[in-house]
Amino acid sequence: MTAEGLKSAVSAALETPAGRWLAKVLQLTALAGICYYLALKVSAIGWQEIAGSLPTSPWFYLFFLGIYFAYPTGEWLVYRRLWGAPARKRFDVFLRMRIYNLAFVSYSGEAYLGVWASRRVKQRKRRTASTIKDSQILSALSSNSLTILLLGLLLGTGQLSLFTDADPSYPLYVAIAVGLSALLIPLVLSFRHRILSIDGQSTKVVFLIHLIRLLVIVVLQIASWAVVMPSVPMEVWLVFLTGQYVLTRIPFLPNTDLLVAGLGLTLLTYVDAPAATLAGMFVAAGATATLLNFGLFSALSLRDILKRKAPDAAPSNERVSGETVS
Repeated sequence: MTAEGLKSAVSAALETPAGRWLAKVLQLTALAGICYYLALKVSAIGWQEIAGSLPTSPWFYLFFLGIYFAYPTGEWLVYRRLWGAPARKRFDVFLRMRIYNLAFVSYSGEAYLGVWASRRVKQRKRRTASTIKDSQILSALSSNSLTILLLGLLLGTGQLSLFTDADPSYPLYVAIAVGLSALLIPLVLSFRHRILSIDGQSTKVVFLIHLIRLLVIVVLQIASWAVVMPSVPMEVWLVFLTGQYVLTRIPFLPNTDLLVAGLGLTLLTYVDAPAATLAGMFVAAGATATLLNFGLFSALSLRDILKRKAPDAAPSNERVSGETVS
């Protein structure tokens, strides 16, 4: 049997009552597994430890919420530009994308988005995959550029060793981040017409959305730290910020949210402030992110299960035709 024949046979089997029942069982099993995984992460941090070390300033949590929702908001705006109506009414898809990418494994969110879009966006599947690829390249281009700038600032001020000496794995992470940036940036700039499939105007808009999102996150991140410990010099936060962006540049690292919290705990000795306060700030950020991931994922999945229609059954007026929607 050919690959196309096998695909047709599988599709036909899934359309039968038994096939739909099996698909629902697999969906519920996957949901239970993901929720269990997230619950374990929260428990590993420790419920009592979290309650006793949370920052008391409400601004910390407001800034954190801004950081958390900046990612899905940016992705939503990007794909509204590229796909139009199917993305416009489905902000929840990009919340899930954020959870998969930052709570599980990098790029698992793009895999989820590709599967969803293949059923909702009326384009050739290859074209849909290309738009996702283009957006991620432009996002990586902006993030890698900022990471290189931050590493350059640390190197120029002699503070890079504060980060690389904090953990044996950090020098490797820096080397990977620099290597990927050194490859990606000139490659995209030199061959952008061959690498990117979207038109020039969309390329500019998408890159600008990613860049603005990145700058908003940087400002909110520093502000959230500063309201908890206003006496800490800005250069110390620069070390933390650089380490955070280095970690987010490494592909396939599991649970980036908690790795960033771990980074903060390893750098405690470089801050002239109460260790418990700094530890509480980073543990609170990691724990709050995990709680949000768990709560939002569970709520969205439960909503889909309880809906009478399948979650991906779009009304016909939400489908679009053509290659790119402005």
